[in-house]
Amino acid sequence: MPDPGHEPLSWYRVSPEVPARRARRRWSREWTIDALAALTVSALCFSQASNETLFRTDRDFHNRLLLSAPTVVAFIVNIVALAAAAFGAMQAIRRVRQPVLRRVAAGAAAATLLLALNFARITYETLGRSIDTVGRPAALVVVVLVLATSLAWPRPALRAMRKIALVASPLGVVTLLLALWMFLEFGAGPVFRRVDPVPLTTPAPSLRRVVWLVFEALDQGIAFEARPNGLELPELDRLRREAVYADAARPPAERTDVAMPALITGRPVVAAVPVSPNDLELTFADGKTMAWSAHPNVFSRARMLGYDTALIGWHLPYPRVLGGSLGAAAWTPSAAYEQTRGDTVFEALRNQWGSLVPPVHLRRLSAERLTELGELALRTATDSRFALVLLHLPLPEPPGLYDRATGRLTSWNFHGADAAYLDNLALADRVLGELRRGLDRTRLGDRTWIVVSSVRWWRASSRPEGVVDHRVPFLVRPPDGGHAAHVDGPFNTLATHDLVLAILRGSINDTAGAVTWLTRSPSVPPRDYTSQGRPVY
Repeated sequence: MPDPGHEPLSWYRVSPEVPARRARRRWSREWTIDALAALTVSALCFSQASNETLFRTDRDFHNRLLLSAPTVVAFIVNIVALAAAAFGAMQAIRRVRQPVLRRVAAGAAAATLLLALNFARITYETLGRSIDTVGRPAALVVVVLVLATSLAWPRPALRAMRKIALVASPLGVVTLLLALWMFLEFGAGPVFRRVDPVPLTTPAPSLRRVVWLVFEALDQGIAFEARPNGLELPELDRLRREAVYADAARPPAERTDVAMPALITGRPVVAAVPVSPNDLELTFADGKTMAWSAHPNVFSRARMLGYDTALIGWHLPYPRVLGGSLGAAAWTPSAAYEQTRGDTVFEALRNQWGSLVPPVHLRRLSAERLTELGELALRTATDSRFALVLLHLPLPEPPGLYDRATGRLTSWNFHGADAAYLDNLALADRVLGELRRGLDRTRLGDRTWIVVSSVRWWRASSRPEGVVDHRVPFLVRPPDGGHAAHVDGPFNTLATHDLVLAILRGSINDTAGAVTWLTRSPSVPPRDYTSQGRPVY
């Protein structure tokens, strides 16, 4: 009983027990190792973006979107975001206790690491070649063994994968640090020399015109002599019936970087090296070197005759290099060089994530750029202001962008290289037909010469091993159509430079004149081509 004379102390209360607070888990050495491993996997997955952003061996020469802050910001965000997701997945795997789920988690981790290594193999040619020397069957056996081991012994497999990622962790750290450094370097935006095309204001000395159409990998044998059954090329056949054609023409090189400067300068080029985003250093067959932009070319010489010029092409930045010799110019980059850049952060983010699905992403970009290039090419070729128009198109080189059955462009043509090549060949034929209809519609066909050639031939897998046919089509159609005329002597398509200028001067007026010129003024073709596609004179 409490003492009635004494009140209990007001400040004294018997409080219920308060549960102790759970101690916060501090950052540990284990988490640091996981974070480094996750960063490494992320850097490997974004190998294509890393290659275009950090290791620009061509000095941005092949890129239309020069490296700038939006692309670098997107790259940093993607690297960190994927690394964070991988880190979270590692912590989740650590909490798994059920044997079946742990096996599944180990298999998924092994598959992720193999995919990351495959992204690096696809991106870097040296690594790809070293793995390819092992052989595809052997590589497949290794993949199966790794996956089987991870499922059979999940704990040791997870520890081994963690150690492998940790050993490669400097790659992830260096990638992120370089990206941050480049953000600071490019934050103000790069400034590059720009030479805009300048149209001529004086009228041309005559109504003569030449549209020079250069395809990529158009092969003489496949297009005309050994055409597969079921492949119809009505426009190429029609052009051949109306043109001077040669069946022993050979290109000045197999590499586009070497062949196109040779065709445009009219001199045999044996090597071409980017020295800036705006220029190539050309090495000629006589050993002399010169900047491409400084060398006289077919366009500058045509303008000296009073004719305005235009060039629409792909792969090479023609406006930046030759803008001073052109009245109009445009180009689209090859998807092989520009897959992960963007004008905005959102566009770069999308392209960099798209690069994680290379087959689809490559075809989507190629189809979009081909559509853009085709529209520009047709519009420029049918513009009467330009007397010399060079169209350099990526067809019929794979990947497959066309479905012959439906007659539509597609990003989902995953046929083998040879089948994709035939589909693209049908598209090249269609492009030729649209060009000719456009010339007729604008009433320019009766004064326009059409010259068709190719950068290189196609290495079909159906040919016997070691047998290479270096011939490419060469067709010259005069405005009046004329009749088919055959030139059987071997020559270098390098001669197109002088042929075009002779047409504009009026030295060649018809089929007979073209035959006589090609017979008397041949250009010696290369004796052979190196494994890198350079000519041997």
